[in-house]
Amino acid sequence: MLAEALARFLVPRCESSHAGWQALRRVVVDSSAEIPWERCARRAIPQVADDLLALTRDKGRTPLARAQHVAAQRRAEQIADHVEPAPLLKSLGLEPRRVREDRWRAALVAAVGARSREQVARAVDGALDG
Repeated sequence: MLAEALARFLVPRCESSHAGWQALRRVVVDSSAEIPWERCARRAIPQVADDLLALTRDKGRTPLARAQHVAAQRRAEQIADHVEPAPLLKSLGLEPRRVREDRWRAALVAAVGARSREQVARAVDGALDG
């Protein structure tokens, strides 16, 4: 119950407290993607709760920043199905290409570590090339 309550707190908190999520969200919005933001956020909560339990089991204490990053990554996974690669890549100045669904999801998750549009572009490009 505690992990779920913390997940319910962390997932919406990405909007105001996670620079990487904010940068990714701006890029996605600028690409004109139609995202069901609230539904995707709700779907991330159970995964974040499971991740929090795993983090505490494996590492003991879990710093809030690490837990918040996990929440941002799960939110990125949830929006991946709603973001078409070609328009987003084009808006980032990257060459549009065919991308497998799992690679696309991983690229958006990698972009959560970015803090600017340029860093999002590098993270996405690197994840798709790697």
